[in-house]
Amino acid sequence: MNDNKSTNPTKKRKASDGRATVDGSHDVNTSNTNDGGGFDASSGPPSNEQLIQQSLSKMDKMEQIMIRMEEKLSTVSSLESRCQQLEATCCSLENMLESTSQSTKGHMNRLETKVDSVHVKLDRSLNFHEYNEMLVKNQRWEYSADIDTADNLVSNGYTDDEAEYVAETSEELRDITLQLRRGVFPEDSNQFDSEAEGISMEMPHDDPIFSEAANDELLPHWKEFAAALKQFTPAMNLLSDNCERFFTLSFVQLDHEAMLLIKDALIGKPFRTLSFTNNDNGEDDPAGMSVDAIVDIVESNKHLRKLEIGRNRIGRDHIERLCSAVRTHALVELDLSNCFEPGNGDAMLTSLLTSGGLKLEKLVMCSNNITSGVSTVLADFLATNPRLKELNLVDNRLNDSDAALIGNALRSNTTLRHLHLDANDITNVGEESLRLVLYDESSLNSAADSNHICIVVGYIGNNSHPQGQINRGAKVYRLLSIRNQSMSNVKHFGDIDVKILPNMLEAVQKYHNAASVYTSVYNAHLFRRNFDVEPVSIVYETLRKWDKVMELCKSLGAENMSIND
Repeated sequence: MNDNKSTNPTKKRKASDGRATVDGSHDVNTSNTNDGGGFDASSGPPSNEQLIQQSLSKMDKMEQIMIRMEEKLSTVSSLESRCQQLEATCCSLENMLESTSQSTKGHMNRLETKVDSVHVKLDRSLNFHEYNEMLVKNQRWEYSADIDTADNLVSNGYTDDEAEYVAETSEELRDITLQLRRGVFPEDSNQFDSEAEGISMEMPHDDPIFSEAANDELLPHWKEFAAALKQFTPAMNLLSDNCERFFTLSFVQLDHEAMLLIKDALIGKPFRTLSFTNNDNGEDDPAGMSVDAIVDIVESNKHLRKLEIGRNRIGRDHIERLCSAVRTHALVELDLSNCFEPGNGDAMLTSLLTSGGLKLEKLVMCSNNITSGVSTVLADFLATNPRLKELNLVDNRLNDSDAALIGNALRSNTTLRHLHLDANDITNVGEESLRLVLYDESSLNSAADSNHICIVVGYIGNNSHPQGQINRGAKVYRLLSIRNQSMSNVKHFGDIDVKILPNMLEAVQKYHNAASVYTSVYNAHLFRRNFDVEPVSIVYETLRKWDKVMELCKSLGAENMSIND
């Protein structure tokens, strides 16, 4: 083998690890990719220059990192600033939106008001147009029924009473008809109320005339009246909303044909008050408007609020329909006096009070044979504090037990202002039950807890003042005054804490003020003699007679002495 071409393995290793070769040169390791200034541990410890180079390299990297962090922080700060700007913009937009919304709402309200005003003006213009059309049509109208004098009627076979009745009624019907055709309400219809307009016909009822001949004589006049009433709606539509519209037939005799004419004319008429009082002729057919005809009229009238049916005969077959009409039309006043035979009155009242949805504020059921059979239902109804403000049950068959039940219901009732129970079978026992509900003088608490709103007509302790607190104060002061005459107030104080003495003395003055208002306004003669006691007399009695006051004074004196010491 050629020794010159062979390679020493030892030399190969030295050459590969970067140390000097046999030819004196150095083999540099170019495979090191460490860019951080690192060094190969096999080459020995790094020199100072290498360490400096490494540190500088690391500092450059740190500087680059810090620059990038500053850039990011700057970006975050910019984003935060941008967010704040956006929040401010959002708040500004919200304020603008709220302002715009309020402004828009205001504009809408004004527009709605203007639209409503335009509608009102338009409706009024249309009403005036219809009213003028009615007047134009009526210019060609003439009253066609003949008017006979009483003398002529007598000569034609009528009795004096019949002739007088026919002559007077025909003249009244003609006068009312002429006014209706002229578009005005009858002159005498609103003589008792300047805020009401309507039509009222009232006949004498002392000696009613039940004569077919008289009815036949009057029928042409009823036809004229009914026709004029039927076309009168445009005149009613010109009335203001606050004006009461009423129609009254009182003791007017109608045969069946005339009744149907009046019913047809009243269907749909916007009257708010309807009143029908008949003369019972003792026969099957009523002498005035029948119950069925009245209910037909009520059901057609969405404006109706007050209904009076008097001296008619309402049977059981009418009760359900009548009660339904009362509820559906939200009537606030109902008068059904002298309309029910025994048993039917109880059935009607029970149906009214138990049907639900009743909005009545005034109910009159006089002379209807109402008995104890309905007292429990009535008491339960009153105890629920309904809307009812006035209840009139005069001339029925209620007794002392019924009075006690009603009185007990009044203890929790704060809405009923007037209760009429005259001409029932209530004796002194029942009266005492009612009196104790209105004013129980057995103790100050009982007097204070009495009913201070309801006026039971004809009974002591009436609550004349519309404010219950005035009535309450007057009753308490009356009891204090009565006891003061015998200096006996103190013995009723019992276990009352003497520390509330200032409140007690203040209350005495307050009750005296209420009593003064009560007597000065209503001249309550039943109470006046007891209100003459001055509050200072009651205060003097309390300070002089109540032994706890002296104990309190001694206690306060001892406390003051200890404080001064």
